[in-house]
Formats: sequence, C-alpha cells, structure tokens
Amino acid sequence: MSTAAENAVMLSLVDEQGNSPLSIDCNEQLHALAGWLLDQHHDCIVEVVPSYASLLIYYDAMNVDEATFVARIQPPSDWYQQDSQTTVSSGTEHSIQVCYDLAVAPDLERVAQHAGLTVDEVITQHQQPQYHVYALGFAPGFAYLGDVPTAIRCPRLKTPRQKVPALSVAIANQQTSVYPTESPGGWNLIGQVVALPQLKAGDKVRFVAIDLKTFNRLRQEVGHG
Repeated sequence: MSTAAENAVMLSLVDEQGNSPLSIDCNEQLHALAGWLLDQHHDCIVEVVPSYASLLIYYDAMNVDEATFVARIQPPSDWYQQDSQTTVSSGTEHSIQVCYDLAVAPDLERVAQHAGLTVDEVITQHQQPQYHVYALGFAPGFAYLGDVPTAIRCPRLKTPRQKVPALSVAIANQQTSVYPTESPGGWNLIGQVVALPQLKAGDKVRFVAIDLKTFNRLRQEVGHG
C-alpha cells in the first residue's frame, strides 16, 4: 500500500513475482475487496476507485491520519471467506448493438489483414466473448473491456487520430471499448453503436451485430441524425 494523495492511498494486488496480474479473476477479486472495505470501514472511507489490479482509496483526512487509516484497513488473510453483510455484485449484464459496416469502421479491414482473417471472421470473433468491465478511465464513461480474442488483437495506431467519432467501437491489444464522446484516440475503430449504456466496473458486456440499414434507422429514432 502506498500514498497516492493527501487523502488517498493505493492498494495493489501483486503475484508471487511482484507483478500486477491482469486477469478477470484478479479484477473480480479486487471489486470484492472494494465492497468488503466499504462495508467494514464505511465510517472513514470516502470512496474506492478500482482499476485493473489496484484500488485507489480516499479517506476522511479530517478525522483520521494516514498511518492510522492504513493500519485499520489492512484486510485479514481470510477476508474473502468472511461472512459479512457485504453482498458483492457480479455486475450488470449489457447487450450492445454494433454496426460493423465499413462505412463506420475505418480500421476493420486493416485489423482483418493484421489477423490474417476475413472481415466477417473478425466481426464474429469480436462478438464471441462476454466482456468484463475492468475499469473506467481516459474519459468519462470510457470503459476498458476484456478480453479480446487472441486471434484479432491488434496494437494501437502509431499515430492517434485527433478526432474519433462518438460511439465508435474500438480495439487495442486485449482490450475493447466504446468512445462515449468525440475525442482524440489511438485505438482501432471497427464499428459504431447507436447508444451506450452507463457501464460500471465489474459489469458484463456482449456485442451484437446489426446491419447499416438498421443502424441508421435506430440512430434516427434516438435523435442522432
């Protein structure tokens, strides 16, 4: 555990080699720990912000100093098995419709070429997993989802775009996401969604393909054009 700010500490999960493991199991354990901490120490914890393998924990610095706070929140070795009042949510499941038409997917053909697959095979692969929301960041509402199937993983662009259209679906290595608003970005754009639900860390997401005609009709219905 380390100091992160005047009123915050960072708790990181590490493996036996001292590395932060990036896995769904690790991330779900992290969210369980966040729930346990809030349940056990709600009197001094202001907020807990989970990331891939760490928790940023804000505390009430007006009523407790850092050393006392850190000593208080050290979880016992059996915290995960303890019978507390905490109910750890498995997350909300979301189904998000995606148009993968090349008209709204400027990098899809290049991703397919990189993977040695057809465009249709990339689309099929991208829809296969139930993605886990590891964390939120970069911009409000930007959710880091994993894990992208190994066959279609593609590195970030060497030169990021200045403007990525809002609601663009993108992949970068093992992650996928939807840009909630227009912004700069260096991920590979492989589609676009009509609407983006409010996602939380720990939620689950499935992508479902729709054709361009349906996409345009739905956009008109929700007032995008």
